Amino acid sequence: MRWFLRVVALALVAVAAGIGALALTSRSGLDEARDAVDSAWRTARPQLVERYSALAAANDAVRDEGGGARSVVGELDTALARWDDTARTGGGVAEQIAIANGLEGLGRRLHATVESSPRFATDAIELTLAAFDATTIDAAEDLNHAVDAYTDERGGTLRRIVADALGHDPVPRLDV
Repeated sequence: MRWFLRVVALALVAVAAGIGALALTSRSGLDEARDAVDSAWRTARPQLVERYSALAAANDAVRDEGGGARSVVGELDTALARWDDTARTGGGVAEQIAIANGLEGLGRRLHATVESSPRFATDAIELTLAAFDATTIDAAEDLNHAVDAYTDERGGTLRRIVADALGHDPVPRLDV
């Protein structure tokens, strides 16, 4: 029985040493990949700020035409406020990308709402939606490449556990 406990203890020490070695070898790669995501985000964010300013104007135009009771209008108000709050409070990149993805979905819903109702076929609404559509996010592709490289660096199950322990949480892709 004693030999069994020794083998188990030895196995646990070996596993702990392996995880420690993995953590030490993974940290620099994770840091570099995360820095690339942060750098790409700093380039993409100003373009998104411009895009969501146009989306806010389109949402206001729909509200001005009597669309304030539409659920998408209220949801956009809430999401736009969250977007502004993360800018002021310095929310993390992953949180900001998640909010941006939500805004993109709400922008598509606002488009569908406008297209399905003739009363929203006004020049003011069309112009603000056109401004939203015209705002391209040239940096989105670079950001998504950086996010993919970071996700690859986080690797398999054991590396994800180590990455999470080191504070390297997952980051979503930007869906524009």
